[in-house]
Amino acid sequence: MLLWPMIVLLLLLTLAALVYPLFKGRDTLATREAFDANVYKDQLRAIDRELDEGQIDREDAEAARIEISRKLLAAAEKAEHSPAMKAQGRQMSRAMAMALVVAVPLFAVALYLQVGSPALPDLPLEARARVAPVPENKIAELIRRAEQRLASKPDDAQGWEIMAPIYLRHQMYGKAENAFRQSIRLSGPNAERLSGLADAIVLGNNGIVTDDVLPILKKAIKADPDHPKPHFWMGLYFEQHGKYDLAEQTYTTLLKTSGEDVVWRPTVAERLNVVRKKQGLSPIRVAGIKRVQEPDIKLGDALKADTGKKVASAGRMPGPTAEQMRAARNMSAGDRQAMINSMVARLSNRLYKQGGDLKSWMRLVNVLNVQGKKDEARKAVEAGKKNLGTREAAAQLDGLAARLGLGGSVPPARSRVAGGMPGPTAAQMRAARNMSARDRQAMINSMVARLSNRLYKQGGDLKSWMRLVNVLNVQGKKDEARKAVEAGKKNLGTREAAAQLDGLAARLGLGS
Repeated sequence: MLLWPMIVLLLLLTLAALVYPLFKGRDTLATREAFDANVYKDQLRAIDRELDEGQIDREDAEAARIEISRKLLAAAEKAEHSPAMKAQGRQMSRAMAMALVVAVPLFAVALYLQVGSPALPDLPLEARARVAPVPENKIAELIRRAEQRLASKPDDAQGWEIMAPIYLRHQMYGKAENAFRQSIRLSGPNAERLSGLADAIVLGNNGIVTDDVLPILKKAIKADPDHPKPHFWMGLYFEQHGKYDLAEQTYTTLLKTSGEDVVWRPTVAERLNVVRKKQGLSPIRVAGIKRVQEPDIKLGDALKADTGKKVASAGRMPGPTAEQMRAARNMSAGDRQAMINSMVARLSNRLYKQGGDLKSWMRLVNVLNVQGKKDEARKAVEAGKKNLGTREAAAQLDGLAARLGLGGSVPPARSRVAGGMPGPTAAQMRAARNMSARDRQAMINSMVARLSNRLYKQGGDLKSWMRLVNVLNVQGKKDEARKAVEAGKKNLGTREAAAQLDGLAARLGLGS
């Protein structure tokens, strides 16, 4: 309804702008002679200024003034002899104004009736966008032109930067992956480009986070630890590979460190409750997870843990949560036993499928023995030895089996050094008794060197690294002991191992 009043108003404003100069109250039109006279007057005033400023001398100024005055008089005389311009100019102006007042509206109406649509209703911008979207063939044409340009200029960093998200948005995942890789090659890696590359690969794999995406995710998290997207894919990787505890920690931290209005929050909340259900935990109200809460772990901390183990506090094995303990108090004996059986089943399932550390395997053996499941406990001993794959772990599991009466054999008698770690064999001890002090020391040095060489080249478990630190300290090699502490922390790569090695260094006075 507002269209026609707006059209009339615009028409009147246009006519006023055109006609006003023709009707304004001036008796004469400006003639060429009058214009020239004004110019000469300006020149006279300019000569006076230059004379006052000392730019010209008085004689030159007088000569110039005389010449310009002569031209001014001639122009004034010509203007006086052309009076006919006055009436003629007024008549022409009014005639032109009347022609414009009549012609412009007629022309506008005729043109609108010819090409316009008077019966078409108003169409708001939002509805117009829905009715007439950009045609797909138009988008395809624009993409094709951009691809032609990139084919001729493959080192156009800005072009690849622009095209990569366009490909991703239009589900051209293969082309998006290539574009992000080209952009990283030309402009360098940053969190946004690396995250985009991970998006393209994962979405191209129908949402499966494969192992080849992990290095990309780790680089993205290192570039920007607060960027949420690579952490979500990392949580999904843990979930898809059965590492539900790490997935739960990653999802929870994402929710706690994000605002409640972000668009991806419901997706993360859904994944969190999925992994909680798979762990036998009850769903939680994600609305209760507020930004102000302190996260359990920082974004990316799960990457620092051994992904085959549960992140736990130093020296402790994960047990029931506080929520589970409170629920257990109100259960009947049968329900409580069912809950315990469920927890043991989950622990067993995780260790057999994903592996775990020595303490987790020993915990499983102990619990199965308490439940009277001797055969399953023996199987857990053998599975743990096979999974851990070290002689020390095998010795400890066999020792536990022997103490529990599971038929395991006690390992051959060996002397023990600090922390219950294996020392020289009985044969070596007998041979050492007949050696001179110098030869005995040489043998000890050789054993330490072999242990050090093996750990630095092949790695080892926590107790082997602690043994090396202990022995080097006893030998007075403080600097080498400190280096062994740092090497062990780097090799083991878990917070628990780092805490234990740092604690040992503090007790030995190594300054670490």
